[in-house]
Amino acid sequence: MTWIIVSAFVVLLAAGIPIPFVLGLISLLFFLMDGFLPLALIPQRMFTATDSFPMMAIPLFMLVGELMNAGGISQRLIRFSKALVGHITGGLAHVNILSSGFFAGISGSAAADASALGSILIPAMVRGGYTAPFSAAVTAGSSLIGPIIPPSIPMILYGVIAGTSISTLFVAGIVPGILMGLTMMIVSWWMCRREGIRGEPRASARELWESAKDASFGLVLPIIILGGILGGVFTPTEAAAVGVLVAFVVGAFIYRAFTWNHIAKALVSAGMATGVVMLVIAFSQSVAFVLASQQIPQLLANGLFSLTDQAWLLILFLLALLLAVGTLLEPAGALVILTPVLLPLANRLGLDLIQFGVLLVLGLVIGMVTPPVGSCLFIVSSISRLRLETVARAVLPFIGAAVVVLLLVAYVPAITLWLPGLLR
Repeated sequence: MTWIIVSAFVVLLAAGIPIPFVLGLISLLFFLMDGFLPLALIPQRMFTATDSFPMMAIPLFMLVGELMNAGGISQRLIRFSKALVGHITGGLAHVNILSSGFFAGISGSAAADASALGSILIPAMVRGGYTAPFSAAVTAGSSLIGPIIPPSIPMILYGVIAGTSISTLFVAGIVPGILMGLTMMIVSWWMCRREGIRGEPRASARELWESAKDASFGLVLPIIILGGILGGVFTPTEAAAVGVLVAFVVGAFIYRAFTWNHIAKALVSAGMATGVVMLVIAFSQSVAFVLASQQIPQLLANGLFSLTDQAWLLILFLLALLLAVGTLLEPAGALVILTPVLLPLANRLGLDLIQFGVLLVLGLVIGMVTPPVGSCLFIVSSISRLRLETVARAVLPFIGAAVVVLLLVAYVPAITLWLPGLLR
């Protein structure tokens, strides 16, 4: 039966059916073939997957990102980033990456990052003499920082499934997120130096101060969100609600950038993005039930340990699996399916559940810039009006940078556990 399910998955995916419906059809096929399980279990599992208070943070953080963009906060963060790093060789590429880091501290979504910043920075980079494929590749690659820097929507999801502290996961993602940005800046500097692309004129002290003051409300928002969570003032879900309130107040009353039309569009856009994510999560829970009923977690763990007992090699197999699955499934769906499957393996390898969570999220989100499913790749291809394969080739150096960070997270536990250990 397992091989039939796998074959059906490949055929449905190749037919171009959206991922949520592929997962739903696979679940339905299994229940029909089993003959003993009631079909009512499918909607029951779907409801159970989304009926969680921490899950409410997902639509709220989506809305924060939309309000931030509509309220002009994104443009101010870009201006501040340009004043900070625009003078370095390949200045606008560094501005793109640093802006993604700032944006990640508010939205927690790679797709929101690629969409909001790409629409502004890709045309600006092309006008500044950068090639369109490189501009799109920097935007796609830097968007991967979004799910790593707190607050992170995938880490909320992992925390709910694995029963681990979401606030600790947020803190554990800070150092890997910074490393991701630094490695991508190094790649950008090297590529721009090779092409002879120089930086922008250095900003004066006055320009730096003015841009920092103008972007101050956007910069303080991540501090409010993360500081409130770590200080025990509110939960991650409550922090997301506070973020919505602050983003609305700043956009409406301080920057005076909102109209009712802007607010309506932000609500609709956040609602649509949330609907897609929740649909993936719901159907993925049914697939996770199928895998558990077939004892796939135990079979996978036993199969890998039968090949070798070397922990470093088993971790390498695990990373290869995450990268492969990430090319086929959205991170949200893959997390719902893989977390219960891989937890027994992580325990047998002696991996800390916080380190494993960051590893799982990072390994899967790299797939967001790889075909055939990579959503960020599709977003930047649409914005830049380039063929998907053109952007996919250009983004390879940035994927390489992300894989380097993935290996560091896997084999150097202190990268994820040092900062949470200081705050305990």
